[in-house]
Amino acid sequence: MGNWKAVGTGLWVRVYDFRGNPLNSMAIALGDEGLAVMSPGTNVPEKDFAELDALGTVKALVSPGAFHNMGLPAWSERYPDAGIYGPNSAIEHIAKAHKALKPLQNFDALAPLLPKDVSITEIPGMKHPDAMVIITRDDAVTWFTNECITNLSSLPKNPIFALLFRLTGSGPGLNINKLAMKLIGGKKKPLLEYLLATLASDPLTRLVPCHGEVFNDPSMADLMREMVERRLG
Repeated sequence: MGNWKAVGTGLWVRVYDFRGNPLNSMAIALGDEGLAVMSPGTNVPEKDFAELDALGTVKALVSPGAFHNMGLPAWSERYPDAGIYGPNSAIEHIAKAHKALKPLQNFDALAPLLPKDVSITEIPGMKHPDAMVIITRDDAVTWFTNECITNLSSLPKNPIFALLFRLTGSGPGLNINKLAMKLIGGKKKPLLEYLLATLASDPLTRLVPCHGEVFNDPSMADLMREMVERRLG
């Protein structure tokens, strides 16, 4: 069994390690034998690249925020024909971090590659916006989130970060990561309004967070709404 785990139709998740903490990459089938990869991970072995190649052709590498970029150089070298995309605020930030990397494009440039059942947008009210990806397939609605929504099974290994997570109530479990919100310059009211509106228009049944465990539950939308109102309301 490989490391890319199917979590839905045309959706695969691979866990990677970054400084001792597990993060998720997600591959999304684009409907033309192409793939978009969200949050390309670091230190990927060749066998995992080969496993992904068997699923489709990587056409898009997507940073879901300004700070998820460490895997991009290796992935771009592995897939030189793939475009690189991210939120508008990430473009200059990542260009400074990786001067040899080809220029990023924004989500408007990515949109023509996406099938009708996939949307990606920037969450409002943030200095460095998170991406929100919504996939609607087979009566399931999947959200892929970056920094602001997490589902950690345990606190970070670093004791200082573990303490900060406890003090801000940012984990473990399904949560708004208030610590990360400070990093990305997130504002409480716009995030609350956005998440409640998105829950009304696209009530999720599956959460794939960059940080934490994949969460499948028929009552996922209700659980998310209760958590959002409790943490932000």
